[in-house]
Amino acid sequence: MAHEIKNILFLLCIGTFAVVYYLDVRTLPEPEERNLVVLLLWGLGILLVIETSRSLIRGWRKRQEEHSSFFQDMKAWVMGKQAILLFGIIAYVIFVPIVGFFVTSFVFIVLLNYLLESRKAWELTVIPVILLILIYVLFSMFLGVELPRGFLV
Repeated sequence: MAHEIKNILFLLCIGTFAVVYYLDVRTLPEPEERNLVVLLLWGLGILLVIETSRSLIRGWRKRQEEHSSFFQDMKAWVMGKQAILLFGIIAYVIFVPIVGFFVTSFVFIVLLNYLLESRKAWELTVIPVILLILIYVLFSMFLGVELPRGFLV
């Protein structure tokens, strides 16, 4: 049952981000852009409903087969790496506009590598720096997209 709870919570977070994105997209000036994003979000919504239903049905069947406590399942999930990753992504989304894209992304990538048990110094420093340089060159220089800035740029 813990696996199904994880799936449902993850799908709920994806759905929440989709709703927030939809609320932001409604202000786009071009109707084509707005309509394309709305169409994609409808498709995502349908997939989320299907996957949530499947997880609920599987969880209900497993609950009938084995007698485990909901709180034990939740405790097992919260102590796992997936919960840490999920909470980290939520924190990342919150701190990007406040702190800035580059600093927040660097810290997030370093912590994610550490969580994935990368302990070599070059994996914790060089890989995030190269990745962020590539993102800067691609989005800021070539595409002209302004990345979120905060008080630490």
